[in-house]
Amino acid sequence: MSEYPHQASDRFWIKILFAIFLVTGALFLWTSNQHKAHDRQHETWVDRQGHLHILGITLGETTLRKAEQVLQSRSDVALYIYPVEHPHAGMTLEAFFPSIADHSKVILLLDASKTQLHDIESRATLPHLYPNLVARMNISAEDLQLAQELRVRELTLIPSINIDRKNIESRFGPAPQAHRLQNKSLRLRYPAIGLEVLLEQDAAAQLHFVNPPPLHRHNMPMHSKSTP
Repeated sequence: MSEYPHQASDRFWIKILFAIFLVTGALFLWTSNQHKAHDRQHETWVDRQGHLHILGITLGETTLRKAEQVLQSRSDVALYIYPVEHPHAGMTLEAFFPSIADHSKVILLLDASKTQLHDIESRATLPHLYPNLVARMNISAEDLQLAQELRVRELTLIPSINIDRKNIESRFGPAPQAHRLQNKSLRLRYPAIGLEVLLEQDAAAQLHFVNPPPLHRHNMPMHSKSTP
């Protein structure tokens, strides 16, 4: 009779330990799945439809509204007019993120038609002209709502830390194309994932992503897991 309380006590503690084991296992499984989901979100790859996935954004699919949720930041949307001699000559609608989670800057080019751009221009403020002759126009409240539903066509990432060619190639592999410019800047191209990198001596690096043309589409994930 004297051993019965001990047996009951042993069974009680076994049940407690088993419950702790179940809770710990479930927690480990959940955190592992969360970690894997985070890794997938930060991979850089091209899907079978030719859409580039970068920073959790799918070019040609993700709207600005969704991009703000993914980047956990609000953007500053404005209309830009680039002069004829500029590489991006013409009118564009851009969303600027001054600081995302890792303090990097992001610029999203929104997919607006020429008609939409001219309509937005007609309702925008007077242009502010920068020294490089690029003009910025603040858009109306109505068009800010419109911009939220436009899809992201291109993405430019400006890392918060200094990076060089070695950093880039450690994440994306050897650059298939590399060009030294007259101002000693270096331009690296990765056609398979629509990436063009500009490395300058006295300016922050710029990583410009677009959907790759069909000839260069590559549907295998790259080994880049995070922002450089």
